[in-house]
Amino acid sequence: MPITLNTKVYDNVGFNSNGQFVYSEKSGGTPTSFGYLTAKVNAGTGKADSTSKWNLSLPIVATVDGPNHSAGDVIRTYYVQIHVTEPPGSTSAERTDIRLRIKSLVDTAQFIGSVVDVSQPSG
Repeated sequence: MPITLNTKVYDNVGFNSNGQFVYSEKSGGTPTSFGYLTAKVNAGTGKADSTSKWNLSLPIVATVDGPNHSAGDVIRTYYVQIHVTEPPGSTSAERTDIRLRIKSLVDTAQFIGSVVDVSQPSG
């Protein structure tokens, strides 16, 4: 099932050689502009932690020729990583709570300021 992030649709690609499920967003039209979202879950057994890892890459591509780049060149790339470690014995209620806390975190002024304004939270 595709995932939509801020109006951009990431379509299913399938599993890569690292065992991650890959989604791609191709609205930019050229391969250099394609964004990727990957997910990998390792279910712990016994005393081992379980992990959920998500990675998002967002290339920013020049749309016109400039003094230091040509149209279609990647100017810069954003990377986002979310890594959740779940200890053995964790419950569904606890995992739901951590998910809701992450959801709330990204909507806080502190988180928004750290990403949008590149400012360190201080209170």
